[in-house]
Amino acid sequence: MAERRNYKGVGDALGQMVRREGVRSLWRGSALTVNRAMIVTASQLATYDQAKEAILRKGLMPDGLPTHVAASFTAGLVAAVASNPVDVVKTRVMNMKVEKGAPPPYAGALDCALKTMRAEGPMALYKGFIPTVSRQGPFTVVLFVTLEQVRAILKDF
Repeated sequence: MAERRNYKGVGDALGQMVRREGVRSLWRGSALTVNRAMIVTASQLATYDQAKEAILRKGLMPDGLPTHVAASFTAGLVAAVASNPVDVVKTRVMNMKVEKGAPPPYAGALDCALKTMRAEGPMALYKGFIPTVSRQGPFTVVLFVTLEQVRAILKDF
């Protein structure tokens, strides 16, 4: 309860943030959000292609829906492993309270990661991993299965 900010609405939240923490506080964590998106996308794309190729090369399954589902879930799992530390740091940086005139709790993303690992151990960067996989796994399966279906439809064009 002591950590709640009790905003009355979006306008009140924006106004209080600007007054208390300055205009730059509105973009706190945005660079980390972009970095996380790049990590998720790069790891999904690379892993999907590699996993699908490995499944087909080893003859584990024929090219079809089961192969696409297996490769995509693998891609979602790898994306979760790669992005979770950035997600934890991003959330902590975005949620930190900075009062005018007082030093912020974290000097940046690296400082936040190091302080988190020192205080809670390295596995603290994987807090929320199961919900992340539970969200990213199915999303990635839908994404790549849809991609394969669209490829099949458009291959003759």
